[in-house]
Amino acid sequence: MLDTPLTRKDLDVFFDVTDRGLGRVLRALDIRLVGGTTRWPVILRALGLDGKQDPAHWAELTAPLLTAKKVAELIGVADPSIVYRWEKGKLPAGMPPFPAVIDLSNGRENARMKRWRRAEVLAWHERRALPIYARVAPPFGALTSPT
Repeated sequence: MLDTPLTRKDLDVFFDVTDRGLGRVLRALDIRLVGGTTRWPVILRALGLDGKQDPAHWAELTAPLLTAKKVAELIGVADPSIVYRWEKGKLPAGMPPFPAVIDLSNGRENARMKRWRRAEVLAWHERRALPIYARVAPPFGALTSPT
């Protein structure tokens, strides 16, 4: 599964973008397709994760990312703007921090390219511990982590 080539259509589904938006996402994450395809380790590294993950996490790491609208639908919130408020730290009293956003816009203002992992959102909503994934190791001699 990890070595299966991912086509543009696979990436459209994973990032939840249209074909037109996929080009922007690939540029923002510095992902280059070779022969029109790429592989999961490349995608994971572009998202700040190590290509070698615990096999128990592969299903949740390769599941399509969720937009704010899909997060709202998943947890039963009426308006996706609430999800954006939570992402900024404006949470209901007593709630733990909202899962970290995956910004596919490379920091562009109001780009609406924010995504979340389904497993993390469900864990947050059920007040369970968020899954922990292996991160990319910092370069030798670095004082801080790259994420």
